[in-house]
Amino acid sequence: MSYREHPNRLEDKRVRKLAQEYTQKGYVVSIYPSADCLPPTLANYSLDLIATNGTKVIATSVRTRENLSLNGDKDLLRISESVEKIPGWEFELVVTNSRKRS
Repeated sequence: MSYREHPNRLEDKRVRKLAQEYTQKGYVVSIYPSADCLPPTLANYSLDLIATNGTKVIATSVRTRENLSLNGDKDLLRISESVEKIPGWEFELVVTNSRKRS
């Protein structure tokens, strides 16, 4: 598992929890993979987590509701389309929200 800090604490917390979940399911996980760890078609995108299990790879982006459209929905669409073009890869968008305290 590789690590890099995420600027949003809530998103970072969710990324690390997802990493644990995927690891428990037998995936090899890379958190905040650098461009040189990604296929060339994904090198310009910022992905939060890559989980690999055999020939299956899950590329994940975690966003809070507030940051969901930070770079626009077209950005997420481009990432999703680029990931889906790679055989064996799938894109997962995880939206996390802060819990309101009573």
